[in-house]
Amino acid sequence: MSNIKKLSKPLTILIIILISSIFMAACNAPAEKLNQEGNQAFAEKAYLEALERYQSAQVESPELAEPYFNAANTFYRQGDFPAALEQMQLALQYVDEATLAESSLFNLGNTLYNSQELNQAIEAYTQALLLDPEDLDAKHNLELALQQQEQQQQQQDQNQEQQENSQNEDQNQSEEQSEEGDQSEDEQEGEQGDQSQESEDQGDHEEPNQEGDQQQENEAQNEESQDEENGQQQQGEPSQGGEQPGQVPPPGQRMTEEQARQLLAALANNMETLQEHLGQYLFARQAPPLQDW
Repeated sequence: MSNIKKLSKPLTILIIILISSIFMAACNAPAEKLNQEGNQAFAEKAYLEALERYQSAQVESPELAEPYFNAANTFYRQGDFPAALEQMQLALQYVDEATLAESSLFNLGNTLYNSQELNQAIEAYTQALLLDPEDLDAKHNLELALQQQEQQQQQQDQNQEQQENSQNEDQNQSEEQSEEGDQSEDEQEGEQGDQSQESEDQGDHEEPNQEGDQQQENEAQNEESQDEENGQQQQGEPSQGGEQPGQVPPPGQRMTEEQARQLLAALANNMETLQEHLGQYLFARQAPPLQDW
């Protein structure tokens, strides 16, 4: 922006205006006089006073291009680019001289450039060069406008690409979060299923284990009882069941019928020792009980 050639044509235009004012003095004396007074104030940088004179000249002679052109230059120097653009467009409507037209287009391009209307500024510089191909200032400013336009286009493309990338990243993150949520639900369902299966397995094993433990405990008790009984029998204590065949009671106790039969059968073939055996088992201090053999 700082390298652009500023309005460099007002002095030339002032000369043209002064020459043209000689021929128009007879019919447009008040407008020309006001325009000249405005030029003098403009040269002294009294821009507010200059604008008053130019606007008064426009009222006196609306068809004159010079007051519009000079008013546009004054607004431009004050930094009021929209007002300068409006006045320059009016000047181009009434201009009838090539030199004034080329200067108007050049200044119009500067106004548009500072307003960041690059497309229109490029067009204005191009039109100025068509009227005066040797205008180096117009060439310089046209190149600046084209470079600025290219930079803006690159910036727009970069911003659009960043925006698209940001949207794609947001979309990808949303999809990843959605997938993670689905996986989390599946994992929770799987864990619940595993816990349920584990509970069922534990439930299935508890009862058999209890029965097995009870059965083992009963078997241990039975074995212990049998061991006690065997121990008692080994120690000479009577068992709850019948006595084994061939076993005789100790001295002083009477024989049972079964013992007697067994004894008779064992000694049937040996009559000589029968009395000895009978003497052993039939000896008693008291009278023998009556017994039916």
